[in-house]
Amino acid sequence: MVSRVIPVDVFDLVIFGGTGDLARRKILPGLYRRFLAGQMVAESRIIGAARADLTEESFRAQVRAAIEEFVPKARQDAAAIEGFLGRIHYVSIDATGTGGWSQLKDLMRENVVRAFYFSVAPSLFGDIAQRLSENGIADAWSRIVVEKPFGRDLASARALNAVLAKHFNEAQIYRIDHYLGKETVQNLMAVRFANILFEPLWKAEYIDHVQITVAETVGVDGRGAYYDKSGAMRDMVQNHLMQLLCLIAMEPPYHFDPDAVRDEKLKVIRALKPVPPEDIVRGQYGAGRGEKAYVVHAENAASRTESYIALKVQVSNWRWQGVPFYLRTGKRLRARAS
Repeated sequence: MVSRVIPVDVFDLVIFGGTGDLARRKILPGLYRRFLAGQMVAESRIIGAARADLTEESFRAQVRAAIEEFVPKARQDAAAIEGFLGRIHYVSIDATGTGGWSQLKDLMRENVVRAFYFSVAPSLFGDIAQRLSENGIADAWSRIVVEKPFGRDLASARALNAVLAKHFNEAQIYRIDHYLGKETVQNLMAVRFANILFEPLWKAEYIDHVQITVAETVGVDGRGAYYDKSGAMRDMVQNHLMQLLCLIAMEPPYHFDPDAVRDEKLKVIRALKPVPPEDIVRGQYGAGRGEKAYVVHAENAASRTESYIALKVQVSNWRWQGVPFYLRTGKRLRARAS
């Protein structure tokens, strides 16, 4: 079966945190691949927005470097890269102040979908949403995309939802987990529900245990200050690994639409047993093989934030009763795997 590439309508995509780690490693290389595939029409634009005082050419040089580092060589087409860079713009902006917002407004076009990607710390989500609204940049054509982590706990997540709801309708807000875009992850539901051979065997009677591992060889270089406030639990487990657990453990939804899938995932979350301390292992990478220790990258010698975590989780329902789910993730591990 040959996949069909469908070009999207003309858009202006503003990436707040456009010079940050997530934009460099994931968002910008991913957008280049979509451009290479023919999904971006010529009039669409990508606008980086960050505190750094950069010229447009300097930002384009950063985008080029990101493509060269994080896109496979076989997909680095010189002409395509130049074409993609021609759609890149930049605005220096103060997320908590007034600087740069009028320049961003001047860049916006009428009757074009405006998408705003919040690739920044959750503490800035409310400030950015408010300033988009106050400066007349957000309109009926606007969409906002918010990345994880969405708050630090239940109370802060609810407060964040309330702030966003003041300025945007629910239909305009896209809360995403970029890990779900991975092809293997997307195929999980097809493996589960489109293959009649698996469904009768997908239960405790035939499965001894389930292991979900996301291992990384990289450390927290360049983002240690942020990571030290989150740790592996908040950075990986409560979003990426929990989504994988839900896709594996959920019941077939009555219909494959977002609401029905979400409802089945929620049933899995509600069926999770509290995890006792003896079923949790936390660790932190040290120095070795020419690499610095976590505490050096975090710039916090007293840090007790985990860069590695492993948990044994139990799903208390008819399908998975007695089947342990082993979740583990960490930085600076021997091999990169998921």
